[in-house]
Amino acid sequence: MSFLNKIGTVVITLLIITFIYFQLKNAPFYATKQTSPTNEEQQVKIGVSPKYNPKVKKEFKTEQTTPPEEGKKDRPSRRIRSLTVSVAQGDTLIAILTDAGASKEQAAQLISHLRKIYEPRNLPVGQIIHITISDKQLIRLSFTPSFDFEIVAELQGNKSFKVEKKKIKLAIEDKIFSGVITHSLYQTAIEQQLPPNMLIELIRIFSFDVDFQREIQRGDRFSLLFNIYRNEQNKVVHNGTVTWASMNLSGKKLEYAAYKTKSGFKDYYDRNGKSVTKTLMRTPIDGARLSSRYGKRRHPILGYSKMHKGVDFAAPKGVPIMAAGDGVIEYIGRNGPFGKYIRIRHNSVYKTAYAHLSRFRKGLRKRHRVKQGSTIGYVGSTGRSTGPHLHYEVIKHGRQTNPMSVRLPAGDRLKGDELIKLKQSWVELDKRLNKAALKIVN
Repeated sequence: MSFLNKIGTVVITLLIITFIYFQLKNAPFYATKQTSPTNEEQQVKIGVSPKYNPKVKKEFKTEQTTPPEEGKKDRPSRRIRSLTVSVAQGDTLIAILTDAGASKEQAAQLISHLRKIYEPRNLPVGQIIHITISDKQLIRLSFTPSFDFEIVAELQGNKSFKVEKKKIKLAIEDKIFSGVITHSLYQTAIEQQLPPNMLIELIRIFSFDVDFQREIQRGDRFSLLFNIYRNEQNKVVHNGTVTWASMNLSGKKLEYAAYKTKSGFKDYYDRNGKSVTKTLMRTPIDGARLSSRYGKRRHPILGYSKMHKGVDFAAPKGVPIMAAGDGVIEYIGRNGPFGKYIRIRHNSVYKTAYAHLSRFRKGLRKRHRVKQGSTIGYVGSTGRSTGPHLHYEVIKHGRQTNPMSVRLPAGDRLKGDELIKLKQSWVELDKRLNKAALKIVN
């Protein structure tokens, strides 16, 4: 063989080897998988499936795969995803469901059935919703709008949704909470972990009789009885309203119990049938400090002595201000040096005024009727003011009077059959108090 023929053979051989190498390089890789004890080999192609990543806000996602039933090995596994979503500001239920992977049609169908029991537009910010998706189909939704019931929607065999309102099993028990005041009622209650809603209710009950700035002393005592609700895991999920409240101020005992009259009116009464409710509350703000009293004083801005025709309560900006009594808003808006100002007419004798507010409660307007204790605005420093506070006035027969000393008309007093029923309820209440107190001792 000539020298040129030898070179040609080598080149052809190299080309063949190169071709085979690239063919093998691009070929899929195969591995064997053991499928039975008889060592039968089945070729399984190794690949990577795309990752599913739905755009769901604030969710904690868990996934599980349901294996195919026995005898149906050829069918693909079902992929079930359980998601927990927290409703954010501006969210709608249809957007939450479609973001979770449901189709718009299915989401709309579920919402249509849901509206027969619950209005989805009422979902509050922070509401937790549990969603279950199977093979891109919405199969279950649940949430608890209240501590005592749950809304559950489940996909049925006919592709429609069944929506139910399910009561949550709860155990109800009495709880007595007692404390000795060390600095202030508010600080002591917070330190002893009294639920905030119970503290607010306690303050409102006694705000008719007690000047919290002047009459509370170290060593004074307070107690209250309320219901607590426990779920099946023995966790407290709700506190009921105050059933009984007591304060011992420098040896003087005040106590009131909740009672509903035959007309359906609920209030707090003492043992003699006298209502705690007065025409007006002395302090229409919780936890504030009396910073300036009624009377002549040197004005902090003008620099000369001037009659101060109200009282000032110093408090941080944004603290809620309550209506001192039932009434109709006579004036709401800016009022010169008073800044943002509200005046309420309670009856033919009394009016109250609230000045230097940072803002009014949304929706409030002139001639709007308000209930005693309802929020009407928030502490601020508008107008002629040196810092955030509430300027509060009580107007009697058209003249400002001292809110801290004005003699307020007493509340209702029960008579006849209503008084007899109240006294019977006090007997039952004393039994409950003794039983609850024994639980604490034991």
